[in-house]
Amino acid sequence: MLLAIDTSTEWIGLALYDGTQVVSEMTWYSPNYHTVELVPAIADMLTRSRVPRSSLTGVAVALGPGSFTGLRIGLGVAKGVALALRIPVVGVPSLEILAASQPALRRPMLALLRVGRGRFAYQRFHYQKERWEPVGEVQVDSPKAIAATIDSAIYVVGEMGPEERQVLGRKWKTARLAPASASTRRPSVLAEIAWKRLKSGSSDDVVSLTPIYVHTLSNVPQT
Repeated sequence: MLLAIDTSTEWIGLALYDGTQVVSEMTWYSPNYHTVELVPAIADMLTRSRVPRSSLTGVAVALGPGSFTGLRIGLGVAKGVALALRIPVVGVPSLEILAASQPALRRPMLALLRVGRGRFAYQRFHYQKERWEPVGEVQVDSPKAIAATIDSAIYVVGEMGPEERQVLGRKWKTARLAPASASTRRPSVLAEIAWKRLKSGSSDDVVSLTPIYVHTLSNVPQT
């Protein structure tokens, strides 16, 4: 049984996956409450699903980019579980989790998520070989600046509120906005990605695994 943890933004996601089916999944909005809500929610999920901690064979965690505090808390808990139970951990970039849940399309995709101060991290993807592959590096900018980069047909998905949808929607001739139901990161998708990696014999070093913080990205000014 694999436990998946995603605390990239103000939305927290948890899932339990046994390699065949999603045993449990939950996603909720938690602005500034990651510290007090995450561990009790994991315990409650295990209890309600009748899954003892000893049944966990791996942990998956979203690496970001995203909220500095959220990422730190999520990775800290994931490492704690992995070390306590002596099980492997797998880290997956958050934008790749979002991309993996989208339908196959001929047009490229722009995936984005909130990183604070009115900014969004975003990355382009192309669908090839039956999966969405990232193209180029992750960038960070405002919705208006991101919209200015769109000059051809593209599918846009991510945590877009009314303002962002209005700004990006002005590119109506080229941009197709994903519905809200498709724009939420699914912890079950994170679990499936990590499960495949574990089955192929790949995992991350529990000590050296680090989040993808916004200040480490190439186009963000260093302070």
